[in-house]
Amino acid sequence: MKKWLNLGLKKGLTDLQIFSTKNESLRIDVYNQKVDKHVQSSVEVMTIRGIYDGKMSSVRFENLSDANIESMLDRLIENAKALTTSEPAIIYEGSPSYPEVVEEETDFEKVDVKDRIQLLMDLEKAVLASEKIKQVQATQYQETATETTIVNTKGLSLSRSNRFAYSYALGVFGDDNDIVTAYDIKLAKQFKEFDAKEIAAKTIDKGVSKLGGKTIKTNRYPVVFSNEMFASILGVFVPVFTGEAAHKNLTALKDKVGEKIALDNINIIDDPLLPEAFFKSPFDDEGVACQKRYIVENGVFKGFFHNLKTAKIFNVEPTGHGFNGAIAPTNCYLEPGKISFDELIKPIEDGVYITDLVGLHAGVKTVSGDFSLQASGFKIKDGKLDHPVKMIVVSGNFFTLLNNIKGIANDFRIDLSNMGSASVYIDEMMIAGEEQ
Repeated sequence: MKKWLNLGLKKGLTDLQIFSTKNESLRIDVYNQKVDKHVQSSVEVMTIRGIYDGKMSSVRFENLSDANIESMLDRLIENAKALTTSEPAIIYEGSPSYPEVVEEETDFEKVDVKDRIQLLMDLEKAVLASEKIKQVQATQYQETATETTIVNTKGLSLSRSNRFAYSYALGVFGDDNDIVTAYDIKLAKQFKEFDAKEIAAKTIDKGVSKLGGKTIKTNRYPVVFSNEMFASILGVFVPVFTGEAAHKNLTALKDKVGEKIALDNINIIDDPLLPEAFFKSPFDDEGVACQKRYIVENGVFKGFFHNLKTAKIFNVEPTGHGFNGAIAPTNCYLEPGKISFDELIKPIEDGVYITDLVGLHAGVKTVSGDFSLQASGFKIKDGKLDHPVKMIVVSGNFFTLLNNIKGIANDFRIDLSNMGSASVYIDEMMIAGEEQ
């Protein structure tokens, strides 16, 4: 790579950076006790970013070699010549220090493919044992290993890696009058962590508990979002916390840094080294060190996520959130509370517990914070979960929610999208169901 960097400088590029990602994956699907899919792949993708005549351009391709590097650099220069924008062109020299990530040991390389297949066979069979099951649509095992390397002409040389696996079975439960689907994803760093019976039991419990759902009267209700659902809501509205949104006037928070936007006990945090997370990032894709930071601390908005470009525009330090050519968090979460889920719902006499949301993109207006989403879950009656609820629509506003949180449980979890939360109790929300 250093040889390629030197070649770029000889061609007139003032600075150059190579970003390389190697992805290895294994996917196995089982259907009806037969292997339906078995795919292994290994791909290396490289992105070259360079500055020519004060303009930044990039080219992306697979399998860079000595044979094609010259043509790629020529294309990079031609792309730069064609640009008419005047956005900041920056190749980063590196942060003063980087957090240390201790990678967890994995045992996947020692596992025979037959054992992976047997896991899926056992999982499918265990779900099919339920009296309420109609079929298992898919049973899947996926293993992923990623290695990222950044080198540039300013002396930066960084690398990070990650490896994990997950498995699930998608079950269809019910009868001709009531059909629901359910699954439970198990993520693991060690193959021995997978337990087919345990995954099946959780899947069956989710599916069976949804059966017999009915709508409720349109009204305003106390609402509890499950940990998964509030994490999903937080994930949809993460763009309002980015410097890109502030630059383009696509966030209501543009002029509210340092102002109170939530209740005193609300903390929204981004932590690249969060112990519970499956992905840990010592640096972003631009080579900027990642660090734990509060987006909202004790209800106060602390500032935007920035990549190199928006940090330059706003004349602030980059925050280590330049990922995949955009601005994104590392592990973003609402800080959990200290009470159990049962204690959280105990004061609610007549409310709704939401476990599923549909239309998380179509039914959301990120700039204003408004959302209206099809939902399902359970009725809360006299402080306990009563019966399943479906065919309802929950409406509200994200910024209003942050000021109407009555309680946060301690059942914290973080999902594959790196968004985390515990179950959250909202004082009151509009639920549309049956007309009165």
